[in-house]
Amino acid sequence: MNRITKTVALATLMTGAAGVAHATEGWYGRADVGYSVEGDFALDAPHFGRPGDLENDWSEFIGLGYAFQNGFRLEGELGHRWNSIPESLQIGQGGDVHAWDGMINLYYDFNRGGAWQPYLGVGAGVARLSANEYDNHVADGIDDEDTSVAYQALAGIAINLTQQLDLDIGYRWFVAQDGSFNDHDAYYDHQDVTVGLRYQ
Repeated sequence: MNRITKTVALATLMTGAAGVAHATEGWYGRADVGYSVEGDFALDAPHFGRPGDLENDWSEFIGLGYAFQNGFRLEGELGHRWNSIPESLQIGQGGDVHAWDGMINLYYDFNRGGAWQPYLGVGAGVARLSANEYDNHVADGIDDEDTSVAYQALAGIAINLTQQLDLDIGYRWFVAQDGSFNDHDAYYDHQDVTVGLRYQ
């Protein structure tokens, strides 16, 4: 009788472990909103120059991915960021920058299957930047769009709400540095904190 009890207990434990693994393996979708903590859009044009600090504002992201048994996740992501450029000595009338991106991200989840799952990630893809800057002292300004290679680093923690739904709190640093606006080289980087939901 004792042996039967141990066998049943072992089978129950294995079934529970399989349920945990199932909860963290397979397809998932996520949606996040973010708020920037730092950003820069700098041009090599002498009458704009540096700094090109961005005012903090909102961003949005959606992703579709697959979580593997070994703790890695691979996903495709679409994102959008918008920030205004404040008035300065170089930019008398200020401006704004929109950034749309399509990225492929690779994550690694720690404590996979636990109630709290920290993660690290990297991503690469393309960014479409639309920017304008105007100065009172020059006849022309910057009002242009360009597409460039982009990359990002990500970190965060997923908090288990249900077996299939996680609250995701994260940080990301995004860079697109090969843009060209009105024949001027541009550098764009953006840091934000995000919060969202991931359903698997």
